Amino acid sequence: MPARLGRRTFLLASSGGAAALMLPSWLSPPSAVRAQAGEKSMIARVLIRRADSSLDASSLVISGDGEFKVTDAKGEQIEKWSAQKQVRVGREGDAFWVQVGDGERITGLTGPLRFNGTGDGAPLRNHATSGPEPTAFRGTLEVTASVDGRVALVNVLGIEEYLYGVVTKELPAYFGPEPLKAQAVAARTYTIARKVQNPHKAQSADICDTQHCQAFGAINGEHALGRAAVDATRGVVMSSGGAPFTPYYSSACGGHTESAGTIFGSLDTSGDDAVGDGELPGGTKLSTDDGALKFFKNGWASNCTGSNKYRWSYAWDAEQLKSVVSAGLSRFQGTQTVSSSAPDARVEHLETVTVPERGASGRALSIRFEAPGVSWTVKRDWGIRNFLRTPEGDLLPSSAVAMEIERGPDKKLTKLTAYGAGWGHGAGMCQWGTKGLAARGLAFDAILAHYYPSTELGQTTA
Repeated sequence: MPARLGRRTFLLASSGGAAALMLPSWLSPPSAVRAQAGEKSMIARVLIRRADSSLDASSLVISGDGEFKVTDAKGEQIEKWSAQKQVRVGREGDAFWVQVGDGERITGLTGPLRFNGTGDGAPLRNHATSGPEPTAFRGTLEVTASVDGRVALVNVLGIEEYLYGVVTKELPAYFGPEPLKAQAVAARTYTIARKVQNPHKAQSADICDTQHCQAFGAINGEHALGRAAVDATRGVVMSSGGAPFTPYYSSACGGHTESAGTIFGSLDTSGDDAVGDGELPGGTKLSTDDGALKFFKNGWASNCTGSNKYRWSYAWDAEQLKSVVSAGLSRFQGTQTVSSSAPDARVEHLETVTVPERGASGRALSIRFEAPGVSWTVKRDWGIRNFLRTPEGDLLPSSAVAMEIERGPDKKLTKLTAYGAGWGHGAGMCQWGTKGLAARGLAFDAILAHYYPSTELGQTTA
């Protein structure tokens, strides 16, 4: 998951309405790039992963629904093709090449290479994605250099156009206008954060098109209601104390969100708080084992009750549990996800499973597996979900989990049952919760204020 931003200054206007968030000059795109994107807005550089989720390839194939061209790093046109021509692009050393079918390969080109339609507005297509037809894209498709002589594909377009392909990939269109607007603002703010963090610098991109960053479906992933939500909130972003931050969100919190700092470690927690999202058991601390078990084992009313992962449970018998622990130890050997009190792995003698520490939402911050003279502690949300897999071998839906152990007459562990809540890391905005809050009459700004109580809304001026 991404690291949070350090504090950088936004200037807030004092005039009425939404404050004008003045973006620093390093976030304002060059006018030539703005013109290329077709609108005066900030630019998103989106890394397009391949169907197998890899970041790059030895070559890529691009086509256009209308006439299209390719230009080199200096903006000089190399070649122009008619609609539907499929152009393969790759590298030889530091230089790029392009080729159509078995035709002559044009070599020695200076990259990155930029593919654009020639004026009829027809989209470009990437033939490396999965699905019934190649994915269609707005803006420019830029082929950049990646590691080991490979190439990567970056979609360059205005942030607002980019968000058209994000909102209804992250949130179902049927959730309605206010949840979609809340998602649009959160996604816009997240995009700006990623531009600062620059996690895909090696591929000359700001952000990628999967849940490693946020889901992006390009034109194929757009929906009229999603575009309307983006347009209705155009330029609106969140800040915390006048500074930008990373607004996390996940599918369903299970009744209580958690702070990103707690979930992901020593991160800047500005603008992100753990909040109750519905009915909570009175007089009970969720951070205790008893409180968490009471909360996760029962169906308290919450804004995200509609999720099919609102409450769930899994059970392992003794042999299944030993197998899961053994596989987890092997999978995470040599990493910081699992710490061991001894070098050997006496999994066959596993005695108990405990949760040493919980967050305010009841989420397990670590899980300890113990055998005589040895223990293994699994840390962090992703580590827990990836280590303690279901009997079917899937990731746990979340780390919001409480345990019940059954023992035989000889006091040996015979069964472990995990009662859990929600789907995803649970930090920031609960996406299913936005639907519940909208049903209660809350508008998008109130939804955002509920999940990000330490933030303010502002308007970008770029």
